[in-house]
Amino acid sequence: MAKLTTLQKFGIALLVVSPLVGFLGTVASILLSFSALETAENSGIGAVGDNIRNALLFTGGGIVGSLIGLVTFIVGRPKTTDL
Repeated sequence: MAKLTTLQKFGIALLVVSPLVGFLGTVASILLSFSALETAENSGIGAVGDNIRNALLFTGGGIVGSLIGLVTFIVGRPKTTDL
């Protein structure tokens, strides 16, 4: 089995951590939106709009971070062709 380069290890770390951070942020934002909805006098979109936006940003951030990790892993491959 080939040894992993430092760049590949960094890519794997991003692949593993980014979705977890994105998911954690999404769940936290949704919980905050439910809390805001519970304490708001009117139950319109204004009460939860910012928190839903944050949830979507965290989700997108997790996806982008994973893609960056995947590209980093692929780019970090050794350039040798020894068999």
